[in-house]
Parts: sequence; C-alpha cells; structure tokens
Amino acid sequence: MDRRQAIAVAAMELAASGGGHAVTHRKVDRHLGWPDGTTSNYARTRRELIRLVIEHVASIANYRPVGATPPTTVSMAVPQLVAAFEATVTRGIDTRARLALTVDSLSDPELHELLTTQSPVRAKLVEEGITLLDHLGVTRPASRAVDFITLMNGLLYDRLVGNGSRGRPADAEDVIRAWLIGVGARQ
Repeated sequence: MDRRQAIAVAAMELAASGGGHAVTHRKVDRHLGWPDGTTSNYARTRRELIRLVIEHVASIANYRPVGATPPTTVSMAVPQLVAAFEATVTRGIDTRARLALTVDSLSDPELHELLTTQSPVRAKLVEEGITLLDHLGVTRPASRAVDFITLMNGLLYDRLVGNGSRGRPADAEDVIRAWLIGVGARQ
C-alpha cells in the first residue's frame, strides 16, 4: 500500500468512527504513526484529503463480483446483489465514512456534490446499475439505476447505522427481489 492509499484508508477509518470532523491532517498522521505534517505532503487541503477517501471508496464499491457476467433474470440477480450487499455491510467502514462525510458536508455544496451527485462512487454504481437493469430487461435502465442506488443506500443505512444496526434489519433479499419484480425485471 502506498502512502496515498494509507492516508485514504486512515481518513476513511477516522470518518467512519468519528464523523467528518474527525478527518484532519494531524489526526491522520497520528493514526498512521507518522510525524505531523506528513499527510499534508500528499493532500494539501482537507478537501483533497476527503477526495482521497471518496476515490478509495469508489475503488471498492460494486453491485456484483468483479468480472461476473451480468445476470439476465431476477433469480440470477438477487443472489449476486445480496452477496455484494452483505460484503459491503461486512466491510461497513467505507459506507459509514461516506454517510458521515455526506451529512457533515451539507453546508459545503462543492464537497457535498463530490459525495452525492458528482461522486465517483455514484458514477460507478450508476454505470453498473444501468448494465444490470438493461440485462434484466428493465425499461428506462438509466433512470431506474438511480432509483436502485437509492434503494441500496437505504438498505445500507438501515443495516449500518439505522434500526437494523441494533434491532431487526430489513430483509435485503426480499426488498431487492420485490423491487426488481416491481420495475419489470425478467423473471
């Protein structure tokens, strides 16, 4: 792992456990056991530091295993999607960091866009969603992909920080299956 990756992972861990305000150059340096100022050589501003987190999260986000053939039926898609969902939940830290940074950046429109509408994570997942839904025969896959991201984000929120983190979580398999059937995916 190179230093930029180490910084991204450390900043992600800090955001996941302490929110966006926990992500500072000094805290990243201390988290990594580096001398003060080291992180500033790789990310000059806090925005650049958060961008490293966003890029790292985008590099590991996916709806299905890398290289897997897109499914063509709901019965093929649901196990892939649930496996990707459970892997994300198990990892957890990247999504908790993304959620925390998104909430903390509401007063900073430019940074908030990097975490939402202009996010590389979102762009990657929209592209994967379009491919998935197109192979499933869903009409208007581009607009439905945005809906699908919203569905998955809701399930992740529930499991990682919402009711499902302490109580009974939503049944991701049933929710995903019902949604795909509802949008007309090939069964």
